[in-house]
Amino acid sequence: MKKEDALASYLINLGEEVFRLLLAKGAKKEDAEDIIQNTFYKVYLLLDDLTERNLRPWFFRVSLNEYIDLKRKKEQQNIYLSEEIYSKLQQIDCDMNTILNNDEIFYLLKDVKTEYKEIFFLKYYYDFSYEEIATILDIQIDSVKQKLYRARKSIHSKIGGKR
Repeated sequence: MKKEDALASYLINLGEEVFRLLLAKGAKKEDAEDIIQNTFYKVYLLLDDLTERNLRPWFFRVSLNEYIDLKRKKEQQNIYLSEEIYSKLQQIDCDMNTILNNDEIFYLLKDVKTEYKEIFFLKYYYDFSYEEIATILDIQIDSVKQKLYRARKSIHSKIGGKR
């Protein structure tokens, strides 16, 4: 397999992985597709500056930042809704718990703070190192370890301390 083919295959798999994460975070399918496409474009522009080691965390970070920017932009639109309509929209909104509640671990994480849940998924579902998670979330490595510990502790308490 050519080096270019291997890179293309890797990027496609990475894009699909980040796409699923964006959907799990509540992004609309179309928004997630746009974010992934924009991130691919940025990869193309910066390909010479990216290394094998930093490509994956960089791709996640850029995609998540773009999603956050999109959410902020949508929140800043001045649309006034009645409380009744707003509450119905909140119930329809698809979030991580709704998508992933079929698996026991996701059920155990449903009441865990979002920041702990994200770190838990990045570590155990996406298999990132502490350093990569710190880079993706732009926080200290010690914070990653602390939040991951708290997520595990929360799960442990829900199962009654049994291993």
